[in-house]
Amino acid sequence: MRDASSAELARLRRLARLYDVQPAYVDQEGRTVSASPEALLAALRALGAPVDSARELAGAIRERRRELWGWRFGPVFVAWDGVLPALELRLPAHDAIGAVELRLELEDEAETRHWRAGLEESPVLARQEIDGEPYLALGLPGPGALPLGYHRLSLEAGGRRLDARVIAAPRRAFRPRRRRTWGVFLPLYALHSRRSWGVGDLTDLGGLVDWAAAKQASFVGTLPLLASFLDEPFDPSPYAPVSRLFWNELFIDVTRVPGAGRWDDDLVFEAQSLSETPLVYYRETMALKRTVLEGQARVFLAAPGGRQALEGFLDASPAVRDYARFRAAIERLGPQWRAWPERQRAGDLSPGDYAAAAADYYAFAQWQLSLQMQALVGRARERDVGLYFDLPVGCHADGYDPWRYQRLFVPGMSVGAPPDIVTTSGQDWGFQPLSPDELRRSGYDYVIAYLRHHLGAASLLRLDHVMGLHRLYWVPHGATARDGVYVRYRPEELYAVHCLESQRHRAAVIGENLGIVPPAVNRGLRRHAISGMYVMSRALTGDEDQPVGPIPPRAVASFGTHDMAPFAAFWQGSDLEDRVRLGVLDPDRAARETEERGARKAALLAYARRRGLLADDSPAEVLGAVLSLLAESPAERVLVNLEDLWLETRSQNVPATTTEHANWRHRARYGLDALDGVPEVEEALRRVREARGT
Repeated sequence: MRDASSAELARLRRLARLYDVQPAYVDQEGRTVSASPEALLAALRALGAPVDSARELAGAIRERRRELWGWRFGPVFVAWDGVLPALELRLPAHDAIGAVELRLELEDEAETRHWRAGLEESPVLARQEIDGEPYLALGLPGPGALPLGYHRLSLEAGGRRLDARVIAAPRRAFRPRRRRTWGVFLPLYALHSRRSWGVGDLTDLGGLVDWAAAKQASFVGTLPLLASFLDEPFDPSPYAPVSRLFWNELFIDVTRVPGAGRWDDDLVFEAQSLSETPLVYYRETMALKRTVLEGQARVFLAAPGGRQALEGFLDASPAVRDYARFRAAIERLGPQWRAWPERQRAGDLSPGDYAAAAADYYAFAQWQLSLQMQALVGRARERDVGLYFDLPVGCHADGYDPWRYQRLFVPGMSVGAPPDIVTTSGQDWGFQPLSPDELRRSGYDYVIAYLRHHLGAASLLRLDHVMGLHRLYWVPHGATARDGVYVRYRPEELYAVHCLESQRHRAAVIGENLGIVPPAVNRGLRRHAISGMYVMSRALTGDEDQPVGPIPPRAVASFGTHDMAPFAAFWQGSDLEDRVRLGVLDPDRAARETEERGARKAALLAYARRRGLLADDSPAEVLGAVLSLLAESPAERVLVNLEDLWLETRSQNVPATTTEHANWRHRARYGLDALDGVPEVEEALRRVREARGT
């Protein structure tokens, strides 16, 4: 549609809005960026719009309007604090006669409510006309006050039945009583100890919890711990998991699995060798652990009662059985399940179609992970230290979730981010977006499932790219990340699910609201008591009287994030040099950033000197001043990256790179056993404790 007329472009944008596709957005510098006609068309086709050319736009608009107005009820209603507003029913005006029967079944099945509503007596909420035919939106009476939960609602009229889910949710997410706390952060793959097998495991994470408790920290944060592809395909990124419903067997402590005994000397030597490298070797480490776990599974399942014990776990967690079969099928049929025979793609993974031993391995591994995770949660609670987990915004395109929930995932598109001051070329994260319409039709079952998986363990859950509750940036396959388009979701419905699950699990929710954040996002977070994030490195002002922007009271405040350079690299400017070298930052932009950063650093130094926070201008002293400013702020939580404390300069991740940088592989310079011997660590945490008053 490069040569489309202005009338055709207007129709295209109108159709886009009917599918919740944004024709334009405002970038980080306040400029309006219009989506290209090609990007709009690609998104519309992916969403099922019947349009291949400009000639079909008018018909597609009529069809979509009829779909949105012809006998439409729900499919989701939100009852904040149990109060359900008028139930909107859309229908042709000539059908608005007689009465409808409504039935509500409560989540716990303790009660079912029935009532009738006369259509002629129901108030008209809105009117619409499509090709001369009038349509109405009527407000039907609700069933009265509701208990919190997920309830089933149905409407019947003239042989027609429409179903909806009612989400009766608290308006605000859970907030613990403790305020002004602080915690430490380190990716689990980077954590290591003398007992590690090539990578940090859940026992090591428990050791970090013990260490943090001794330092009077209130929580321990890490990157996502979800299952990943570590063979074929191979993608160790914690933000491209196989599933958001299962933990990663890489993090099992094999020495605590039933059947663990004396290890072969060669095995121990290999494990120690893998633990002593500066980078994590995922493939080799997983192969070693799998060899051990498979042997443990065979021994356990052959023992009296072993098979019955595993089957008992699978009966209680049937999704694990399905997941194990999928992973086994990937090994047999190939990593791209879209190329499998139709019946496997459709979900038929009967025992004859997968390797039973591989399925046993994955099932056994998930069982052991669940047991070790339960032990970790118990250990953290005993020490009064929260677990701060991270929920990725998507998962691997060839993973379990897109296979199991195929109707939810949109083909031909991937999620990313438009160009901004950090990545001037934009980002394409490679995973498929979820369909807004299909999510609603499903009643958000998938969202509920992955939240429950995480909140069963975490007392603090960070939502990666929380803007996804409102909208996501879709990039058509074959296009660059500059040529994407935003697609809107139903934020109030998603907030309702998150608030309900947060309160049920008594776990706080934190939204990663960095980057291009529409004002509605931060308003939504405040309205629903979801904390945002404050990153000091992005909030430096250059004003000597106020060198950092105000820190919101409900924020999780830190100097940087895992997607940013560590403090020392930022302070030295080596991160800008690296990003130019890697091709993700324009040299001219880097020069401007260097100049601007210099002025902001000078203002921070001047302020810190006046406050008496600096003994000298060394990076270690400046970091101490930064931590003091963060800790004395009104922020609810302060997050300290342990790698900053010893002035690490290697970034754990450089956005918009893949093989150019060793993302997600850098092992921490100091092991868990050595942390107490690093004076810089103790001094920095002392300043945090004093400023936080702990």
